[in-house]
Amino acid sequence: RSPNTACSFALDRRWNLARQCGGPMRRLRLITLIAAPLLGAPGSNADQSELLAEVERLKAELERLKGGSGSSAPPPQQPQYAQQPPHYMQQPQQPYFQQQQPYLQQQSQYAQQPHYAQHQPQYAQQQPQYVQQPQYAQQPHMQQPLYAQHPPPMYGQHQMPPAQPPAAPAPADPFAAARELAAMRETLGGFSSRPGAGGGSAARTPADGCASNPLFAKLQTALQKLALLEQDPVEASFQIHEAWEANPALFDECPAGIVTALVYLSIAQDKDWKYRLLHRATYMLYSTPGLVSKMTAGRWPMSDRLIRTMYHNSEVMGKQMLRLADAEVTPKGTAAQAAGIPGIDEAVDLSLRHRDSVSVQFTTVLFYHFYHQERSPCACRTRSWCIPFWTRHLTNATVDVWLAARDEQKTLYRMDKTGCLRNTGHSLSTHYFAEPIDLLFVFEINALMHPMGRVIPARRVLLYPTYDLSDDQIINFEDLGVSVLPDDAILKPPNPAMRKLLDEATASRQAKMQRPKDRLLLFPADIKPIKGQLDFLHGLLFEGARRPSAVQRLRGITLVVAGGCDGNQTYCSEVVATTQKINAEKLINIVVADQLKDDELAQLYTASLGVILHSLVDCNPRTVYEGLITDTPFFVTESTRLPALVQHLGHITDGDTTMVAERLADFVDLCEAGGFTGRPREFARRHLTEAENYRKLLEWMSHKYVTGKPLDPVIRGEEALGSFGGGLAGILGGGGGAAGGLAGLAGLGASAGGRGGGLAGLAGLGAFAGTAAAGGGAPSGFSMREPLRR
Repeated sequence: RSPNTACSFALDRRWNLARQCGGPMRRLRLITLIAAPLLGAPGSNADQSELLAEVERLKAELERLKGGSGSSAPPPQQPQYAQQPPHYMQQPQQPYFQQQQPYLQQQSQYAQQPHYAQHQPQYAQQQPQYVQQPQYAQQPHMQQPLYAQHPPPMYGQHQMPPAQPPAAPAPADPFAAARELAAMRETLGGFSSRPGAGGGSAARTPADGCASNPLFAKLQTALQKLALLEQDPVEASFQIHEAWEANPALFDECPAGIVTALVYLSIAQDKDWKYRLLHRATYMLYSTPGLVSKMTAGRWPMSDRLIRTMYHNSEVMGKQMLRLADAEVTPKGTAAQAAGIPGIDEAVDLSLRHRDSVSVQFTTVLFYHFYHQERSPCACRTRSWCIPFWTRHLTNATVDVWLAARDEQKTLYRMDKTGCLRNTGHSLSTHYFAEPIDLLFVFEINALMHPMGRVIPARRVLLYPTYDLSDDQIINFEDLGVSVLPDDAILKPPNPAMRKLLDEATASRQAKMQRPKDRLLLFPADIKPIKGQLDFLHGLLFEGARRPSAVQRLRGITLVVAGGCDGNQTYCSEVVATTQKINAEKLINIVVADQLKDDELAQLYTASLGVILHSLVDCNPRTVYEGLITDTPFFVTESTRLPALVQHLGHITDGDTTMVAERLADFVDLCEAGGFTGRPREFARRHLTEAENYRKLLEWMSHKYVTGKPLDPVIRGEEALGSFGGGLAGILGGGGGAAGGLAGLAGLGASAGGRGGGLAGLAGLGAFAGTAAAGGGAPSGFSMREPLRR
């Protein structure tokens, strides 16, 4: 053994290599070869070549012995991260100081491999594909693609397109990485101290394919040693992300590992890429049935609470704190000022008639992403939910009602004592709630994933998804603390103003017209692909029809398409062109009426034989109920998801375009024969009352607040730092070594670079560059210019 320590360690390692393979003479020859250069003995080129050949042969033989194969053929070459034996957890652990040097040499060898240097250019070549994806951190929420355009993930169908390099990286928070790492350690709880957690025979392997795949095994090992700062979970997460992009079926092997890798990989990203990764992780976590229970029962230190904490650490940066008792958000105004507000009489009347009808257990409620017309602050005038107003009408002024609007800034409104929603002058783009709200009610499943919505502190969360969730998915949401109100679980009466217009139009027609209905059909929907106007019109073409006689039966019918073009000009042009073809056949008359006023629409409802909807995806549309009030039945597809209690008042089809004309002709014949006369209007009179339906909804809200799973708050910095006894500094060997320890966690090089060097490399923080250089040089792990940092 050489007196030189490094040489001594090298001899030990090489002796172990020689001791495991070959006979006595071969071991003696190998020891002679490997000892000569280390001890300074002269050696010929032939000796060097022989040494290299012998080492390569022994490495191949070692791999064969570890794999238990009886063949002498060398195993196929694999990437370095895949060479770790599957049963790594059962190997005895070495002290950290004995593991560190080989690990750093391994990093150095990995950096010299050709594919390592060529990887980033290859990654950049794929960047243009990602520009087609929604910019969740920058795009207005109302313009984001519907959740329905991303179907519930089936195993093997998830893809994460490569990123485009940020043009100008935003300044990072120097302490964000430390907070996020501390939060991750909090999710570990006593993980590293539980029996078998540190390796050995008592260790429990993950479920599914998480144990057999070396990628997930490597990440599992890094997470187990996270508190000891021995291995880098970000590097392992990066490799999983790469493999998942190349083979989306990897999600089928270990869904919990994919979600965990996406979240841990987001540590090293700028805000835009961080949100994209967290959005993907959130989507998988919520939409994959049973995933929450698997992660809870397994050993993956991942949770929705951690994801929300990651969002929180970025969202609160640069924003002001908002408290419920702040004077600046307290509604102001006098009775004299309220006297001239439109709808104030209606609001006061409804509150006096229905006050204290429902007793609720919550005191504050925030309606997030709900429709609201600021020009009508006291009375509901939207064609959507009026539940924010009815929450006050059915309770009293002790319930604090907030509303975050659908605009990009998420403007905040708060209800005053008269029942009017007042603009607070603040928004979630500039402020964040510093104290919890009892109940958060989210409208649309896309909004549940908004970064601004994810960080709202709420004790309970309710969701009206406007999307067809399966029963298993609803259970999965409930396990995550989100109670879902299915689209078809409640009737949707129109607001008081629209109800009045519909009643007046019906009474006027009955008084003036002898015929109850015209040969008229109404298609009331914005023109966009999801509403299915083009497919429906193709089914009415005589030319090329499967059954031309069915189109002949519709001769003389007028179809009014009442809706504006919703942004897709190409689709709207195709609808107009198809309309012209149908009109040219002179059998059916199609009128594209664009957007209509409410009173004009009410007149059309009253005159129509039926309301037509051919939606590909819909959510119990309110137009169906507006038609029922005027005694007008419906002709819709199954995708509209109407409640079972309403389906007898119209005709529901499977959406087959080839059968549209025949089924529509049968529906028209039944309507003209009086098959539905009187029934829709009587149903509306008895069951479509606002007070009764919103009372049921409010009772459901209160019940879920009491019985549902409470939502855990985000992990605070002091909570995470103190969770391991003595704080983060104690884990890392004292306050002086904290930042250097973070560098060891990130696997950033042979030297931590002193205090701050690790943080500078881990999060790509320019603020620590000077400190790192002064302490021994900044590590080379994370570059601010990489599209996806390792």
